[in-house]
Amino acid sequence: MLFLRTQEKHTDQELFKIKQLRQLVEKSNELQVGTDEIFLTKFLCYTNWDTFKAFQAIHAYYDFKLKHPTWVALHPIEFYARLFYATQCRFVMPHTDKNGRVLVIFKTVDAFQQFPDYLQHLIEMDDLIFESLLMLPRVQQNGITVICDLQGTTRNFLRQFSPTFMKIVNEKNSVLPFSQRIVHIIQRGFLMHVTSSLFLPFMNKDFKERIFTHDGRHLNKLRDMIGMDCLPAEYGGPAVNVLDTNLIVNHLSQNSDYLENLQHYKKLKDN
Repeated sequence: MLFLRTQEKHTDQELFKIKQLRQLVEKSNELQVGTDEIFLTKFLCYTNWDTFKAFQAIHAYYDFKLKHPTWVALHPIEFYARLFYATQCRFVMPHTDKNGRVLVIFKTVDAFQQFPDYLQHLIEMDDLIFESLLMLPRVQQNGITVICDLQGTTRNFLRQFSPTFMKIVNEKNSVLPFSQRIVHIIQRGFLMHVTSSLFLPFMNKDFKERIFTHDGRHLNKLRDMIGMDCLPAEYGGPAVNVLDTNLIVNHLSQNSDYLENLQHYKKLKDN
């Protein structure tokens, strides 16, 4: 099952690392976060089970949240469920890619007229998706693959992509604790090329090396890199692979208590 949360049995060394990180977090006067295993192991997997780097990664993530408090999910899951169904722009596929990474589809769908705060909604929806996937042991271990389909880009989107906005995107990318994140950008036409040309210069070198662009008319490279069996039908996958909003909404709803609790985790300001 894609959303299976059962943790594989840890080695004695891994259990020691979890205990060690828990003690560091509990002793911190600044961090007001949980110390449950799923929370701790997402940072340990991210840092290849280096306890002190994991502790630093927790600080870095909550430094970002302290600096940019509106760049994380802020509302109950029911609030976001309405947005997912209304916009049809964020999906998770039922099967992993050929490398065992969960496959996420982000589509640019112009809903600015329906939702005046649409860009803010997207920021929060993406944060919620990432936090929900990082609960999964397979994601902690293998990471995710993201397909960003820019073919619905309009001038309404381009107006939002200021240098300040893109710098914050890059900041958040640098602290998200994914052990691996591969991004495929599908673009076609002038506006899509403008979008990626605005986006890429702000990405750090390491992340930029994991970004691949594809012309929307020629997706053979995308199919080879991800694997045909998991791709949506519209990108050349099996006809049964339809984009279904219910998959991600059901996952969020089933874990709503935990996800909403994460929204209260924070780092205290320095005195």
